[in-house]
Amino acid sequence: MCYTPKTMNYNQQLTIVKTLIPQGDLDMRCDCPFCHHSNTFVVKREQSELKWYCFSASCSARGKHEVEMSMQQVIETVVTENKAKQEKEKPFVLPTSFISILSEQKCYDYLVNNNCIQAKQKAKASFMYDVKQHRIVFLIKNKEKILGAIGRALNSKVYPKWYVYGSKSYPFICGDSDIGVLVEDCASACAVSSVYSGIALMGTSLPESYIPVLKKKYKKIIVALDRDATTKSFDISGKLNYYVNTQVKILEDDLKYYNEKQIKEILNA
Repeated sequence: MCYTPKTMNYNQQLTIVKTLIPQGDLDMRCDCPFCHHSNTFVVKREQSELKWYCFSASCSARGKHEVEMSMQQVIETVVTENKAKQEKEKPFVLPTSFISILSEQKCYDYLVNNNCIQAKQKAKASFMYDVKQHRIVFLIKNKEKILGAIGRALNSKVYPKWYVYGSKSYPFICGDSDIGVLVEDCASACAVSSVYSGIALMGTSLPESYIPVLKKKYKKIIVALDRDATTKSFDISGKLNYYVNTQVKILEDDLKYYNEKQIKEILNA
């Protein structure tokens, strides 16, 4: 029998998904039981949540379901949530070494050379200079509240190249579009902001704390990472697709190396 998710309600989808899965935590991929496309259906069970999603563009199968946790899972969840809450409650204080970027020409040069200058001119992001570490600093903000910062070394003698000040629980976001583009670093996020909103992963993995932010802010997410991170890109897409429409764009180079017209062509291709 050929099931179609459009004609099935949530409970009917859940019943079929439950027949596919073993006990315990899992992360499996298989043929879709609804559209029957090969290897497009993902089912995950983590702690108290069962999630499923089909990657096929023609299939609307997706959903999530709360399941009963074991006592060990309850304890681990409480400990993790308390730790995250304590970290979140710590207010970020700007280091005294942060000063205006106007005091260092290399800051301005970095913004120009990495297609970030428009983000500064249109006040889509805030920048400072860390005179102690010799870094241009991208401030992480939620509205006007400063939650942290990310610094980029201005010469090869400063290590590491990127440095996170404060909590890592909230992403650096540049732009106010309801379409978000997940990129590897802050400079690429600023370059993207002339087209959509840029969100810096600061790597190729998606922190769990970013998901509620992305789910609330955006109607669509584009994962735009280098070709070397193709597998990671699809992993991130699979995780986000449970909550928001997500697609993947494989890049030949970071978006910070492209101008506005080129970025539009790449993301809208």
